[in-house]
Amino acid sequence: MVQIPAMKRVKGRAPLSVVVAIIGGLALAGIIFTEDLRSLTEIMDKKKEKQEEKQASLPARTRMMRMMLTQPAEEATPAAAAAAAKEAFDPRRCSVTEGYWAYNWTKKLPYTDQTCPFVDRQISCQRNGRPDSDYLYWDWHLDDCTLPRFDPAAVLEKLRGKRMLFVGDSLQMGQWLSFVCLVNSVLHYTARTMERSTTLSVFTATEYNATIEFYWAPFLVEANSDRNIRLGAGGRVLHVDAVELHAKHWQGADILVFDSYVWWMSGGRIKTVWGAFGDDGYEELDAWVAFRLGLKTWANWVDANIDPNATRVFFMSISTTHMR
Repeated sequence: MVQIPAMKRVKGRAPLSVVVAIIGGLALAGIIFTEDLRSLTEIMDKKKEKQEEKQASLPARTRMMRMMLTQPAEEATPAAAAAAAKEAFDPRRCSVTEGYWAYNWTKKLPYTDQTCPFVDRQISCQRNGRPDSDYLYWDWHLDDCTLPRFDPAAVLEKLRGKRMLFVGDSLQMGQWLSFVCLVNSVLHYTARTMERSTTLSVFTATEYNATIEFYWAPFLVEANSDRNIRLGAGGRVLHVDAVELHAKHWQGADILVFDSYVWWMSGGRIKTVWGAFGDDGYEELDAWVAFRLGLKTWANWVDANIDPNATRVFFMSISTTHMR
């Protein structure tokens, strides 16, 4: 019987077939891993796109809330430090016109279109179908000072025994209604009254013996459209030197807040009269010229009839319309 000698294993070396098998296996595993990684990446990208689409569809307030809740604490520190560095509000040093708007979803709203019973439907965003309420959560922040929050109870105390009168157009009426709703938020419904009319509307805080009123005079001076507001710009005639018909209702107020601009600029030229001339003897003037004459008449009345030691007078700056 012939014996076949056993093969001797060479130390430190693997058979070529084994090496080839190992390399092939690693290559196959690499291909599979690469494909799996590509598939996983595609899945993650699609998931991210869906999340971004879902995030974009959320209301602005919800997006802001989530962003603030997930914001690292160290990112909020500079803003907090800047707020802490601001001076306490001093009207002699702080400018209320220099600042910026900031979204504040945490604030408690003093009133809404639904909670204030005096908001007219024509200026109620919610009752006219606006779906969001994000616009209610913007706050005005001063650059260098801390603007105190509106305190309706403190305001009512300052108005105790006084008469505050807003005079002007529909923009001014909106300011008056907003002010009324703010103070009404701390009053019991039995502690206030409201009397509305086309000319003079009066809100009374009975516990404070205070009135907050609105007088309709879109031009401040007299005009044939003061009562007939449907009269178009082409039919209006303004008495640019006459104000007494309106001004007799302004006498005796402790605080007067005036506003007039939008109605003057509703047309290129304005029919104006002065002196004893009737409406038929009008002269057409450029809107800015007529506006200047009307304001001069109003200012002369204020200077001649208002005691600055007894009555505070404010004139609202030019504002845009309240239409969107």
